Amino acid sequence: MSLSEQDRQAMCKLHMERSELFLQKADAYYAQCDFYTAANRYYYACFHAIHALFVVNELYTRSHEGMNVLFSLHFVKTGVFDPKYGSLVARMEQLRDKADYNVLFEVGEEDLQSMRPLIHKLIEQIKEYLNKEFPFRKG
Repeated sequence: MSLSEQDRQAMCKLHMERSELFLQKADAYYAQCDFYTAANRYYYACFHAIHALFVVNELYTRSHEGMNVLFSLHFVKTGVFDPKYGSLVARMEQLRDKADYNVLFEVGEEDLQSMRPLIHKLIEQIKEYLNKEFPFRKG
């Protein structure tokens, strides 16, 4: 699927708006000690920010696993983003999956505590990348 530059700009903006919304919600759930919902929202904050990267680079995937692979291949292994972010996204996807589907799995503050600042930093770095590499995103 090929999008016009205007469509890519619109899609990128929508993904980043969703990412910011989910990041705010995740922080609120974390503050309320609702770690299951926080894990879900933190993951989807990353998911949408990464999909903004994909839109502007014309990369597409249909699965969460595919997102992890493409992010690692095109942005981590190439040095655009630190390798710690590749493992962060994979860990967040696993945590979200367990929190959403495994009733025997407990999600506690310690599961998210060290990842929260990295998630914020990753999303901030994605915003910086988009603004630097894709001038149509500015404004």
